[in-house]
Amino acid sequence: MKPSKKILKIAGITLGTLIVLLTAANFIAESYISKKLPEIIKNKKDFPYNLSYTSLDVNLLGGSFTMHNAALAPKDSMQAAVKNGVFGKIKTVKVRGLSLWQLYKHKRIKVNRVAIDSPEIILYQSKKKYDTKDDVEKPFKTIIETGSISISNGSFKLLDDKMNPKLRAANISLDISNIKADSTTIKKNIPVRYRDYNFACDSLFYNAGQFYNIALNKIAATDASVNISNFRLIPKHTRKQFVGLIDKELDQFNLQADSIAVPKADWGFTNDTLYVHAPEVILGKVFANIYRSKEPTDDPSRKKLYSELLRNLKFDLKVDKLLLKNSVVEYEEQLTFAKPAAKVSFSKFYATIAHVYSPVNKTKLPPTTIDVQCLFMKSAPLKVKWTFNTPDVSDAFTITGHLQNIRSEEVNPVSKPLMNVETTGNIKDVKFVFNGNRERATGTFAIEYDDLKVDIYKKDGKKKNKFMSAVGNLLVKNDSNERPKKADVAVERSKDKSVFNFLWKFVMQGLKQTVLPKAVGENV
Repeated sequence: MKPSKKILKIAGITLGTLIVLLTAANFIAESYISKKLPEIIKNKKDFPYNLSYTSLDVNLLGGSFTMHNAALAPKDSMQAAVKNGVFGKIKTVKVRGLSLWQLYKHKRIKVNRVAIDSPEIILYQSKKKYDTKDDVEKPFKTIIETGSISISNGSFKLLDDKMNPKLRAANISLDISNIKADSTTIKKNIPVRYRDYNFACDSLFYNAGQFYNIALNKIAATDASVNISNFRLIPKHTRKQFVGLIDKELDQFNLQADSIAVPKADWGFTNDTLYVHAPEVILGKVFANIYRSKEPTDDPSRKKLYSELLRNLKFDLKVDKLLLKNSVVEYEEQLTFAKPAAKVSFSKFYATIAHVYSPVNKTKLPPTTIDVQCLFMKSAPLKVKWTFNTPDVSDAFTITGHLQNIRSEEVNPVSKPLMNVETTGNIKDVKFVFNGNRERATGTFAIEYDDLKVDIYKKDGKKKNKFMSAVGNLLVKNDSNERPKKADVAVERSKDKSVFNFLWKFVMQGLKQTVLPKAVGENV
């Protein structure tokens, strides 16, 4: 039985009426939302920004709207805003799951998801101290509530008071889901709670102060991992310029890392205490050059050993294992620019550092151990093991080392500038045990060598001290008769120097006691 023409006509009229009503409702909703959104944002005294846009597309059935070509600027005068404010341009803002009831009844934007495409944000560095309540709670809580946010193809610049970049990043993407901000979370250290996030950006640059810039090619982070590629800590000045800017001894660092990976990361707050936990941190192909000039006056302040530095941390740090892979570490020390710098290099550097912990929120700490394998001066195999206990207030530690097959000519770039001594011959084996604390160290030093000869230079390092060289070579046996020459070594720590200076002082004393006769050793 076919429907009658009358029924079809009624159905058609009904359908048409529904379409017209829906179209009208959508038009009314679009007009209402287009009018209401600016009013809500403008009238919220706690929201410090004006928001404008060129067009707004509203879909009543889908409960969504899309804002095109949005612009964000402070409500302050332009002069005040430039000193302290945020400016932004956004290609599109897509909002899904809009609650019309919340918009109508409570004058609040409540949605399921916000997607922001191509935001360009410029932030002028604030001179006032950042305040969580004023800068996060009020703007966020009173204007919009959403379950998730996504940002794609964003860019960000932080400018200082001279309009120079302090921080910039490109191609920013961010996804945050299961967001919660209420009267409970808002009082916490992190006022917005979330379950999952994904963040990535390219070409990050940070002006890290007077002496350094930080740059990296890419960073990708989730709630459980961090990956960084091509990290660089870049000096702003040449060595001469750097030395001219400091009034006390200070190291200049040049650092690079092809990759930094934290496969599993957990961080947050327990009550008011920050915790950072990671089972493993991996640094790949690090290049580290540390340079020190001896021309500036000494810094007399006491240098803390690593155990004390960890002990004094005010947050809960727990890194079970830190791995350094296929790296290069260089240390250069220069007495004066008239002489070349003494340079020590460690290549093919592999290190495993276990139990990098602070004592916060822990009842017992295992010893921190550092195991290193590398090539000393690009050719001699070196193994070092270093252990210490962070809770030990005496800062006791033990360093054992084993160095093999050194051509003595390779040590001359170190011994000539610092000790005024050059050698020829072969050093077969060096072993040492260095037991120290914050005051002093004792231990053993053993060396085995063949065909060793010494040339001792005068204080200026230019002219050879022929007499002392002759005496040295007369008294020094050319070899150790196929067995190590051993010495018990004791040295006092210079508390204004680092632990590496302490170790170097121990090694030099061991060399003097085993290789050089007493009469010669006292003059170098």
